[in-house]
Amino acid sequence: MLVWEFKSTALGTYEDMPTPSGYGINAQDLDANSFRSIVTGNLRSSVISKAWSSISFSYNYLSEAEIASLSAKLLYLPMYVRLKDPVLGNTSEEYEVRCSKKEMSMISQARTELDDNIHYKMSFNLIQITRVDGQVSI
Repeated sequence: MLVWEFKSTALGTYEDMPTPSGYGINAQDLDANSFRSIVTGNLRSSVISKAWSSISFSYNYLSEAEIASLSAKLLYLPMYVRLKDPVLGNTSEEYEVRCSKKEMSMISQARTELDDNIHYKMSFNLIQITRVDGQVSI
């Protein structure tokens, strides 16, 4: 199942990415000068735009080559991804993003004649940095 695609430049060609073990999108509004009233405690906010995405991926079993390839791609700033976004109607959307966080850990070091490789877990977040079509601007 294809969940996401990657390209390093706006004019580049998309590359299919490995299917993650987990995938999620967190949508947040973008505010300007928000604060809480010290008298009532009410939130006073000025929403600039709705539904900005933070996209999270997790992989539970990667080879050394796979984790090296993913890590190299996450260094691009910006990078471009295309994925299905249920927040914007489950359509395939292109996002200009940056990697805001990544975590890697070794999960096994096989010691058999058939497999003497190290395997890893990896998770990372991609933060949307430009507005996409269909995103509400206030």
